[in-house]
Amino acid sequence: MMESVIDLHAHILHGMDDGPATLEQSLAMARLASHAGTKEIVAAVHVSRAWPYQPALAQRRWEELQHLTRDLIRIHRACEVELTGENTDQVLAQPARYAVSGSRYLLVELPDDAELKETGALLMRLIGAGLRPIVVHPELNPELAREPSRLKRWSQAGVLMQVCAGSLAREFGSRAAEAAAMILKRGLAHFVASGGHDLKGRPPRLDAIRLQLIGEYPPEFVELLLEEHPRAVVEDREIEPGPLRAPFLKAHRFQVWR
Repeated sequence: MMESVIDLHAHILHGMDDGPATLEQSLAMARLASHAGTKEIVAAVHVSRAWPYQPALAQRRWEELQHLTRDLIRIHRACEVELTGENTDQVLAQPARYAVSGSRYLLVELPDDAELKETGALLMRLIGAGLRPIVVHPELNPELAREPSRLKRWSQAGVLMQVCAGSLAREFGSRAAEAAAMILKRGLAHFVASGGHDLKGRPPRLDAIRLQLIGEYPPEFVELLLEEHPRAVVEDREIEPGPLRAPFLKAHRFQVWR
């Protein structure tokens, strides 16, 4: 069984976006994550039309929070980039500024008004430059959730997917829950993360969803989603592209992995 849980996507830096407003709230979120069993967490900052990126401020907030919580939890810096042509150009000009701890891995969010053919082209630009985009909460995009074949093509090209714990827990409604479960069962999700933004509505904790997943899937699969793959990201190690190959899941009644 896993010795630690790594939350690949949470908004815990204060005053940066729609995450916590104050340092006190930020500290409380980090403590909550630690008490719930998260040993490492990726502190993402939105880079979008609504939330312009402030890299120097984000760096200071990350350093401050890590200093104050150094005995509790390890914090990694990252951006969650709204996938537009302009943002893609900026990422390609300085990829280490946006990627998870300067690695090859980049958290990307699809705009609500995204045209999926254009989105696919932007993802391929990132991959062509040596980056590995991680599409966060694809289950919350209704059009994308209806097209598992598109998700599979993206996955085979090197795109990774991260579903939200809240979606699997039905906190975003039945459609999001069904889409998230479908993505998992087709081997198209490499991570489950909290997507945390606050202390109550979207908290940065994975303990409840870990227990839920262990009740539904083999423990090796749960470890892959919550520890092995997130650790590969923060350590900048390769994750094999394509839908998951998981021989231990062959007995699972929903098994469709190759």
